[in-house]
Amino acid sequence: MTSMPAALRSGLLLVFVAILATACSSSGSSSRPEAPATVTDGAVTVTAADLLFDATSIEATAGEAFTITLVNNDSAPHNISVYSEEGGERIVEGIVINQGETTQIEVPALDAGTYFFVCDVHPDMNGPLVVGNASSG
Repeated sequence: MTSMPAALRSGLLLVFVAILATACSSSGSSSRPEAPATVTDGAVTVTAADLLFDATSIEATAGEAFTITLVNNDSAPHNISVYSEEGGERIVEGIVINQGETTQIEVPALDAGTYFFVCDVHPDMNGPLVVGNASSG
């Protein structure tokens, strides 16, 4: 069997490295779900890791109080608070927790509308809290 020319070997190596780099860089970006976290049976869990919440939004039912459990899987401290809107009135403030800790905040029954959740320590960690009317079935 004849050996491959050096230029072809170099070209194939570059293609392989490019494919490998693309596969490695795209694998980390899919860890954040596209679907919202939905309050079920009065509770929802949000996890902090890599300076991100795993939920891009939270969905809840109008007129029903619920609990948000925050799990901190990050090396940085985090909390989760709920506001009437971005920059608006604080409805509930969560305590700051460290890596490996968990805390809960009790969110009172809210009217239908869009609210805002955020880590007060890292304001880029945020999203809408969408409160809708219960489906009729």
